Amino acid sequence: MQIDPKSHTPIFRQIADQIRGRIRSGVHRPGESLPSLRQLALDIKVNPNTIQRAYELLEREGMIESRRGVGIFVAEENAAPRSIAEQQIQQRLAKLVDSAAAKGINIERLRTLFEDTLQTRVQDT
Repeated sequence: MQIDPKSHTPIFRQIADQIRGRIRSGVHRPGESLPSLRQLALDIKVNPNTIQRAYELLEREGMIESRRGVGIFVAEENAAPRSIAEQQIQQRLAKLVDSAAAKGINIERLRTLFEDTLQTRVQDT
């Protein structure tokens, strides 16, 4: 796994993208265990919290599943995959959150802005 510290893409996203690619290409198969947070962090020399964020993202996407006390596993093929459209929207929202944080907008303010925008859109339709 290669991390580019100079990339504009956050490290946790680089990690998630590479794991996602390995799952889709069949390098990691359904039901296969993945390295623990600590082990992967040691292997690629990043903070375990960074790996945690990558794994959480992949779990939300349905790519992996965490089994408490057992480990992290590639989700079974029969796991309901999210639509490509939902995945794309999730990625755009994640970039928006990262951009807002870089501009000093905290999560509560961002949530308010998002809810206001949703409300306005609903009223316009």
